Amino acid sequence: MIVFNRFLRQLINIKPLRTNYNQQCCRNARCVSTIKDFRKRTETFSFNAEQNTDADADVFGTLTDNTEINHKLDRLPPEDDDKIEYDKDEQHKRLHITEYHKIIQELIKQHKIADAIDVLETRMLKDEKAKPDYYVYNLLIGTCGKVGYVQKAFHLFNQMKKSGIKTTPATYTCLFNACANSPYKDDALKRAKKLHNLMSLKSIEPNIFNYHAMIKAFGRTGDILTAFSLVDEMLTKKYKLKDETFNFLLQACISDKEAGFRHALLVWRKMILKRVRPSLYTYNLLLKCTRECSLGDEFETRKVIGQIIDDPHLLMTESKLEEMNTSEKDIPNTLLCNDNENKLSLIEENRPNLLDVKPNFGNIVGISEIKSPEERLILLGGCSGFLKNMKINRIKPEIKIFTQLLEIIPPTLSAEKLLLKEIYNNKVGVDIDFCNILIKKRSLRFDYEEAKNVLILINSENLSVDVVTFGVLALGCKNKNEAKDLIKMIADHGFRVNAEVLGTMLAQACYHYNFAYVIYVMNMVKHEEIKPNKKFMDRLNHFDTTIKDLMKKRQNREKETPDFIQSYYFKEGYRKFQNFYKKWLLEVTVDEELHPWDQFKNHRK
Repeated sequence: MIVFNRFLRQLINIKPLRTNYNQQCCRNARCVSTIKDFRKRTETFSFNAEQNTDADADVFGTLTDNTEINHKLDRLPPEDDDKIEYDKDEQHKRLHITEYHKIIQELIKQHKIADAIDVLETRMLKDEKAKPDYYVYNLLIGTCGKVGYVQKAFHLFNQMKKSGIKTTPATYTCLFNACANSPYKDDALKRAKKLHNLMSLKSIEPNIFNYHAMIKAFGRTGDILTAFSLVDEMLTKKYKLKDETFNFLLQACISDKEAGFRHALLVWRKMILKRVRPSLYTYNLLLKCTRECSLGDEFETRKVIGQIIDDPHLLMTESKLEEMNTSEKDIPNTLLCNDNENKLSLIEENRPNLLDVKPNFGNIVGISEIKSPEERLILLGGCSGFLKNMKINRIKPEIKIFTQLLEIIPPTLSAEKLLLKEIYNNKVGVDIDFCNILIKKRSLRFDYEEAKNVLILINSENLSVDVVTFGVLALGCKNKNEAKDLIKMIADHGFRVNAEVLGTMLAQACYHYNFAYVIYVMNMVKHEEIKPNKKFMDRLNHFDTTIKDLMKKRQNREKETPDFIQSYYFKEGYRKFQNFYKKWLLEVTVDEELHPWDQFKNHRK
């Protein structure tokens, strides 16, 4: 029987079944029979052949055409063992490039940036020897750009060029975005300049998205002149300026803390002249610039404001203006804004507003006096004038606008109540971020009772407190008992005290030289098994050094040294603190500061 089967295979020109199954299955999509069926038929055929041996030894049953058998063998499915081996060997070869796109996109959606990069660098290039396309690189460079991982973005860009993969305009947009979002501005600016020069050398014509990314990159990294020159270049090439263009310029203004507000006033005026309507984001950026940036040089400021309101007199020095106005008693040398009810109508009439289509400088003469955020807000018409301008441009304010206004308005209860009234008039609901800022603002001016009253507002608006709420409430914990009450409240709300909250309490304890309070906070760090951060440790070290310096000055009988330094209570308290501090340093583990890019790296063993 064995000899018969061997002879049968030779006759129909086939090899043993297992050797060619994999190739046969790849060539055929359907199967007409299974291996078991075929073996059964073969056995039946062998039995029939044995029965006919007496009739004619050269006739093998009814088998007349070997092509039919060959055709059926070609379409046979593999056995289970063969299928597993095939999957292992052939599956990756069948993976289309679009499937890699989907895998990387899914990982990016899950914020698994390290894994997404690993798909390219390990799975595709090393394990499967698959050739990536420009879209894979753009996906990863763009993702690195969003999180500011500029080093990796440029590494992928260089890898892309070495592989001979053609770059696209989107590639350069992603790279400039990486520069804009990088935490290391000096390094990012150098990279942005090199990339800009590379585009010029290769005669790559930027599109509007490239220009916007370049303006953002140079603006955020502090090169405002290049950012503004790029806009001039866009105008030369007949590009239509959009609100996004001016928004990126405002971001550039924010990077200049010394004179950014002056630049922002000029950007706003150019925006009006180009008849570009501002967006909600434009107003948010303008408020951020008002809060963070100054006017800079007085003469340059007068020059800019003179251009805005078309008044050459603003180019004069302040001393000359004073001489011209000595006879005019109704014009003071400072901002004409106060809460005197008798002058309220005069103030409203002469209130400056540089946002209007027809800007008004009001009766402000002392530009050098404009230093604080609330004084800069007055140039924009104050809180009411700013909101009025939004209404003119048909932009409905949201809570973020009011949150920024809260940080800019004068630190008084009356100003805060007026702002809350504006919020309700505009039918905008407050959120927990607004309430947290309100608590912080009141706590910083030591109005702790009003700060606690914000909790009533939180409850009335059906808001949920968060860990930041407790952090700003900690600003009002002046002693150990108040700190204990807050820690209990934190636990009651289902939160756990963290290093930031305890750090805020420590600041209060050190400010009041309350040694019992300081030791209590340090004990809480141990009890809650919290790793103190660098800021916490620096504050403790500074507290210890400050007391040593005070005691040394007292011993040398230097003036302006507090009398309580010599008291028994103070000396005993410091002695206990020192003993505890030495032991505590040996028992706690300081939280190490991670590099901002460590989270995007795959740490393989």
